[in-house]
Amino acid sequence: MYSMSDKSALEQLIDNDEFSNRLNLDRKTYGLVFDRRTLNAVYYLIKKYSIDYVDFPISSGKESLIFKVVGMNKKSYALKIYKMSTLKFSNTMDYIKGDYRFEKERINRTNLVYIWAQKEYTNLKDMKKSGIKVPIPYGYYKNALLISYIGTRTEPAKQIKNIETDFNALYEKIKTFMRKMYKDAHLVHADLSEYNILFYRNNPYIIDVGQSVSVKHPMALEFLRRDIKNINNFFSRKNVKCDDEYLFNYITGDVND
Repeated sequence: MYSMSDKSALEQLIDNDEFSNRLNLDRKTYGLVFDRRTLNAVYYLIKKYSIDYVDFPISSGKESLIFKVVGMNKKSYALKIYKMSTLKFSNTMDYIKGDYRFEKERINRTNLVYIWAQKEYTNLKDMKKSGIKVPIPYGYYKNALLISYIGTRTEPAKQIKNIETDFNALYEKIKTFMRKMYKDAHLVHADLSEYNILFYRNNPYIIDVGQSVSVKHPMALEFLRRDIKNINNFFSRKNVKCDDEYLFNYITGDVND
């Protein structure tokens, strides 16, 4: 808990009118500390996309913060900010090293987070182009990513683990998305579970794709089998008939329902 004397860098800049009143934080976002690199990245996206104010926090995890923000055109977006100090170098390198799309990037502990933001933006674009429901990527700068907001005016869409629906029908849609991801976007999510799928207007939305890898990645099939196991474990608990090997063949081969 921060006292009033423990002002974050962001609050100090606001007090000094550095943001020209374009980013209005209230008590819902008070107490979050941003370093100067993050402030620069956020400010860049705020200016470029005419963001008017921060509405409310969507989620706060070990590696990122996500806010609902509203543009001057009243359009809602989600602003994802990757934490500079908590993204683990050893863990994330498994998803970057071996991905030919980033093999020319000079990767070190300083720019790892920037590459991660670029990677999520690129993966979202490829998935969207392939007909998979994902947040629309608008832009990124350093460790900040602006995407479309999924949810109502007052609350974000729920994770599928927190909903009641026809899970058989939902499973079929997710199966199709996993196949499109592999066949058309040429990607494997690599962290797919009930925690990384939102449900909005009767449709699933795949999120958190920073770690997603090319199908040419040396560990792509291992990651895919892990995704399949996670998804089937969840849907099995919802009384959906699942088979790991069948789903693997459906995603990677020519098997059709």
